[in-house]
Amino acid sequence: MPTRFVASGSNARNLQVIEGPEFAFVGRSNVGKSSLVGKLIGAPKLLRTSRTPGRTQMLNLFEARDDFRIVDLPGYGYAKLSKKHRASLQKMIYDFIVERTNLNGVVQLVDIRRTKVSEDDLRLARQVLDNDIPLIVVITKIDLVPKTKRLHHVSQIEKGLGIPSRSAILCSAKTGDGRKELYGRLSEFKA
Repeated sequence: MPTRFVASGSNARNLQVIEGPEFAFVGRSNVGKSSLVGKLIGAPKLLRTSRTPGRTQMLNLFEARDDFRIVDLPGYGYAKLSKKHRASLQKMIYDFIVERTNLNGVVQLVDIRRTKVSEDDLRLARQVLDNDIPLIVVITKIDLVPKTKRLHHVSQIEKGLGIPSRSAILCSAKTGDGRKELYGRLSEFKA
């Protein structure tokens, strides 16, 4: 079966449950989430990407061949949205993570250029881990930082999130770096 868009919804109950493993992808607005998901599932044109942060405002369910399902969650932390709208999106994200019974894990994306972890990033990581859901941290846009500085940036992010050293996956939607490693990590949680 080819990769396909299944549905959009505003909460976990709005999205149909399809048998098989499912992963939620989430991160700050403009972290490159939709680009990376498109690259991972081999169908970049299925996901709407934009230079303008905050475009994803619903929960979008995709079926990636017969392997697994991906839910592209809205980005968080976008300052140009009203406080009320930001709070509404954060509640949508949190409620989905807590209520989705067939969720195998949450993939949290963090931009490598932001070595100081935001409160929003830390809050999301804590919410996932406090609910005993596997957390996979992916550090994006690695092509924008020189190789000589990447290890330091990654170390700062891992420390800031309180996750084990060298546990994050480094990815670039532009170059495809890290795609196989991420796919492999998802496979570990598919059972």
